[in-house]
Amino acid sequence: MSERLAISRRSLLAAIGVGGALLTVPACRSAADESTKSSGTAKKGGTLKIAQSADIAPATLFGQNNPNFTLARTVFNTLTQYDHKTLEPKPSLAESWTQTEDGKSITLKLRKGVTFHSGRAFTSADVRFALENLTKDTTASQLKHVALAISKITEVDAHTITLTLAHPVSNLFDLFEILLIVDKESIDDLLKGTRIIGTGPFEVASYTPGTGFELKRNDAYWKKGAPLLDAVEVSVVGQSASMVSSLRSGGTHLLVDVAPLDAASIKSDDQFEVTVSDAHDSGFYIASNVKVQPLDDKRVRQAVAWAVDRDRVLSQVLGGIGTVTSLPWATNSPAYDKAKAAHYTRDLRKAKALIKAAGAGGKTVKVVYNAGLATNAKIAEIVQYDLTQIGLKAQAEPLQAADFLAKLQAGELPGLFINGHGFGQLHPATLVKGAFPFNADKNASNFDSAKYRELADQLWQATTDTAAKEAADAVNDLLLEEQFVSDLVASSHTFTITKKVQGLGWTMYDYLDLDQTSIG
Repeated sequence: MSERLAISRRSLLAAIGVGGALLTVPACRSAADESTKSSGTAKKGGTLKIAQSADIAPATLFGQNNPNFTLARTVFNTLTQYDHKTLEPKPSLAESWTQTEDGKSITLKLRKGVTFHSGRAFTSADVRFALENLTKDTTASQLKHVALAISKITEVDAHTITLTLAHPVSNLFDLFEILLIVDKESIDDLLKGTRIIGTGPFEVASYTPGTGFELKRNDAYWKKGAPLLDAVEVSVVGQSASMVSSLRSGGTHLLVDVAPLDAASIKSDDQFEVTVSDAHDSGFYIASNVKVQPLDDKRVRQAVAWAVDRDRVLSQVLGGIGTVTSLPWATNSPAYDKAKAAHYTRDLRKAKALIKAAGAGGKTVKVVYNAGLATNAKIAEIVQYDLTQIGLKAQAEPLQAADFLAKLQAGELPGLFINGHGFGQLHPATLVKGAFPFNADKNASNFDSAKYRELADQLWQATTDTAAKEAADAVNDLLLEEQFVSDLVASSHTFTITKKVQGLGWTMYDYLDLDQTSIG
């Protein structure tokens, strides 16, 4: 691998040691080693039963969408997969790779003997298809910008492919980590959810929209000895408390992202564990549609940032899992700045002064949230109360999940909106070039800034540590000033499990990796 990539990894690892402590996780097990833990003499067979609060959405598999965490890496594979300790990309469907010194070309040697669940052989043509599919207008992905930077794809042979880039990109392996290799022959069925085919450790046996899906072991899986489980059953359970009840009764082994306060209710029970992902990629924020008055005035947006009680959100809603912040980065990100992350604290005096200066006293602002997410609803209650304390008339407006997501992606949410975001944990360019709330080219807030686009491109195309640091510092300053997104808490996804579950793993995008998972 080229020295250019090695330098990038070293700077990322240095940031882990210098940029701040790991997230505070009281009474929960740290998961730094869990994702790579061997199952040792783990028992083979059995069915793992999982509960999650929302149904999968197969049409959104090409980007990060939380309900798909149980489907993405169980049914599909990616080209590479980050090591959790070193953040170095490791082989998956790509066995090895070489990159030119200028960072404009990379050649991937693909794994031989891999087949799709249909029995068709995996080749370089499938990588081409996956990359070209990502560039379509109809495909939503936070890493689309990287795929679009690939100017030429050359299938050298059936198991060798060369990608030529228009310019160097700092987050190429972020793309390889998220790019699911799908079956090109059944893509239309995949988008409809009627036939879901990959190369992963499990095959989809059945899927009932709104209810859940069942997986069975892929006996032809390319990874020796995996998977250990016979099957996986994933059920959609809308109420977090009902998920916990199912875990207690033995009807479920694993809960994905159960509401933190519900998870806290079983932390003292030695039969269960609340495992916190070491990806630290779950940020909670309140953002503004800057086309809606009075949020078109950045002083009002800054006032919101000064008004919200982040400590209350952390303790009362998130059960202490995370750390308060004013920036979107995980503490292990090279863009993280401890001092700047502490910029906004609750200061009603400053907030009131900004509201007065903007002439916004008594103005109405809507606080929109996804009604299907209990965590976001509770954050909305806190935000609504805090905004009334600074002279704004805050009106909570719940939307159903599909409506909220559609309006979020279209930039049509009618005021302030509360949501979660990822992409703060790996290369910073992925967030500012791809994440829906922060995308410099088109974002959910309708924030349009030539300066922001320029800085985002500098961060994306940086080829030295110095250039990357300068761009990240400038991006942080702009985000703190403009406040079209006000980050509140940097947190983590959680996996609440019975201790019968061993060897649970996940990727750095928090996709469940069940290759070595067993039920004791």
